[in-house]
Amino acid sequence: MTPSKPSAATSREPDPAQPPSLSAMRERVVGELRQAMIEGVLRPGDRLVERDVAERLGVSRSPVREAIRLLTFEGFLVAESPRRIVVRAFSRSDVDDLYDVRETLEELTTGLAVRNATNEDVARLREHLEQTRLAVDEDVLHRLSNEFHEVLTDVADNSVLSGLVAPLRGRMRWLLQQNADFARLLDEHTRIVDLIEARDEEAARAFALEHVRHSRAKAMTALFPEESETDEP
Repeated sequence: MTPSKPSAATSREPDPAQPPSLSAMRERVVGELRQAMIEGVLRPGDRLVERDVAERLGVSRSPVREAIRLLTFEGFLVAESPRRIVVRAFSRSDVDDLYDVRETLEELTTGLAVRNATNEDVARLREHLEQTRLAVDEDVLHRLSNEFHEVLTDVADNSVLSGLVAPLRGRMRWLLQQNADFARLLDEHTRIVDLIEARDEEAARAFALEHVRHSRAKAMTALFPEESETDEP
């Protein structure tokens, strides 16, 4: 029996002219709003109005509504009332809480990376370090610094860890945005990769903790300069 031809429904290629799906539009809106908050374009207390955001980004209000819901779950937005959504102002206590969690996650992630990294993974991390070494634009350096920790999570190769990190990733990017000591960051990232390649889990975990604590000090000084001054002896 001659096989029947596939139906048009099963053989048709995606139409490049077809408008993006609702989920794709939502992801675009989420990405743009999240980045605006990370970079300080949208500042604490700024109000987000669905209609205004939709008009500015050229989308319908539905993906904006979903994006606002997701960013509220991520901790970037807060509902002051059912009709008033504003960018969250992070207190010193909020930042301390985030860093307490980050210390634990980074130490675990680095330890798992030591155990699970392949030679290809180490080469991937080295390539990332080289890109950072060659970068000069501050926005690019911030992006690469953030991505180093995301690559490290991939190298750790633990699905439960990845699931825990995912909803925190935006806020972690915001934290990392506060540290612009790029030369030291590169040196510390290089040290982490060296310890991963040497398979020295104990030293890698200890240094990862030191690395996060240095970032915490930088973030606190950047975000709360007056309070940081009063903390000094």
